[in-house]
Amino acid sequence: MNFTMNIPGLKDCIVTNIEERNEMVIIHIEMERVAQVCPSCGERTQRIHDYRLQKIKHLKWFERIT
Repeated sequence: MNFTMNIPGLKDCIVTNIEERNEMVIIHIEMERVAQVCPSCGERTQRIHDYRLQKIKHLKWFERIT
């Protein structure tokens, strides 16, 4: 299940999974890969240096913590 969704504060994120745990909704997302500027040389690149999981606490969504 991959689909694009506009969540406030997370424009054009790709939702990869949605879990419901007790009173909480956990939304797994990925951001679209875009060219970035290298901080060392200033060149634009699409190479990925690192992947990481990051928790983002969001406001209530449909009266449930997300």
